[in-house]
Amino acid sequence: MEARLKRVGESIDGLFRSKVRVIQAEHGYRVSEDAVILTWFTRPGSAAMILDVGTGCGVIAFGLAVKYPSVMVVGLEIQETLADRARRGVLLNGLESRVSIIRGDLRQTDRLLRPRVFDAVVSNPPYHEPGCGRISRTSEKACARHQLMMPIEELFRVAAAILKPEGSVTTIYPASRVSKMGAAMKDSGFKPSRMLWIHPQEGAEATLVCLEAKSESLCPSLVQEHLYAYREGKRSAEAEAILAGEDIREPLNRTV
Repeated sequence: MEARLKRVGESIDGLFRSKVRVIQAEHGYRVSEDAVILTWFTRPGSAAMILDVGTGCGVIAFGLAVKYPSVMVVGLEIQETLADRARRGVLLNGLESRVSIIRGDLRQTDRLLRPRVFDAVVSNPPYHEPGCGRISRTSEKACARHQLMMPIEELFRVAAAILKPEGSVTTIYPASRVSKMGAAMKDSGFKPSRMLWIHPQEGAEATLVCLEAKSESLCPSLVQEHLYAYREGKRSAEAEAILAGEDIREPLNRTV
């Protein structure tokens, strides 16, 4: 099957200790650890209908479907080359009955998706705002890294329209711009319910944050945890487990 699904210039790579396989370009945008961490952080309910916005090659969609056998996932991707790889990835992972890929623009979801049908929206969005940093000449990298097609404000606005009242949004974003994400949440009626601050090592400031947001009426308190990627020059046990797609029995460094 792999030979039939892989094209010239592509590779098939295993993630979550090869529980999931993805088809991606040998050169160009490739899956980052951020997507793997966000998959681990996301906690959909039983039989949830999930929308993975900007699915890319499908890593989050596949990871959630494998970890939670009762969920259904729709992957939304604007770039045809990536959507095509994700569709072939569905076949590669044997997930045809539970994962579907749609090529489309987040900003035009009213033409693609019915309102109030999803239980969860998950997205690993582009981090760089237009005008910040050098934009890659490769369209895949440019759309994946810069907010050319998916401003963070649009993610929450669309989520407010397509989620059920008790639904949630999970995403990952630079810790230095968490206030911008907070403003986008508030404007769309969301409030953070869980946050995972990601530090390169103990004693260092967080560089990224995973966030789960729900309707303001459903968030009586906020649970915050901290993940340290390295300790004493070695990958921490918690980070190793997360990248392998394993559950962590003990809670991470937690504040409420």
